[in-house]
Amino acid sequence: MKSSTQDTPGTRPRTPAERPGAGSRTSHEGPAPRPRGPLRRVLAAFGMLPGLLVGLVAVVGPWVVGPDPERITAEPYAAARAGLLLGADESGRDVAARLLAGGRELVLVPVIATVLTAVLGTLLGMLAGYLGGRLETAVAQLNTLFLALPPVLVLLVLLNGWGNSPLTLTTVVAVVGVPFVARVAAASTAQLRQNAYVEQAVGLGESTASVLLRDVLPNIVRPVLADAGTRLAIAITLTASAGFLGFGSAAPHWGAMISQNMQGISLNPWGVLAPAVLLSALTVSANRLLDRLSARIGH
Repeated sequence: MKSSTQDTPGTRPRTPAERPGAGSRTSHEGPAPRPRGPLRRVLAAFGMLPGLLVGLVAVVGPWVVGPDPERITAEPYAAARAGLLLGADESGRDVAARLLAGGRELVLVPVIATVLTAVLGTLLGMLAGYLGGRLETAVAQLNTLFLALPPVLVLLVLLNGWGNSPLTLTTVVAVVGVPFVARVAAASTAQLRQNAYVEQAVGLGESTASVLLRDVLPNIVRPVLADAGTRLAIAITLTASAGFLGFGSAAPHWGAMISQNMQGISLNPWGVLAPAVLLSALTVSANRLLDRLSARIGH
């Protein structure tokens, strides 16, 4: 029996809610999030505030930093004092100045890499989940392979092979995450493939691209965004690890600062603690921000 919301023959339902089987398309998304009161919303926003401030400092810091971050201003590992807010690093350079100058790459590289990962992984996953067959098997095997390999090891191998630059680092971080996003997108697409409104679009002679972009993509945005929070956190960790191990640009880098100042942590702990705290705040807040965004889209 046809649904009462079925449009006239030869036309498509106007909105997802009017499509046959639309009630079942959200079954894989679980129960709707509980509505939040004003206090919970304020607390949630306050929880993301440190990360947003860190991101702002990382992006605009190189423009507002006063002294030259490479200029030697004190003896190595000098303690914090007037005019030297966070003390000096292993070479006697101002830790605060290097902290302001060293965060841009740690924000831009993970964000750009995560966007690339989400776009490429979603396209590949939708094709695999919709077409099935060998492509779906290949995506599953690729995901299994990357699960078996430590991400940092993959990062080091690819950076050694492709070169050491911010562009290469962005590409490598993006490539590492593509199989995982593709797995999420493929699983969600496979669930939607048998839905009535997808079958109706196919029956009306629509192309695969049209079906995927108009009928599948809007319904897998939420799980892809939820996974993107994890991908962004991993991208930040990988970018920081690359700096810690000596890869990336020669400019100040929070990951490199942690590595360079470990030996003098007992003399001036701020050279290690300050970049570590900023990295942690950035990672946690970025993950929570994307989780909230995916929850809002799922309403």
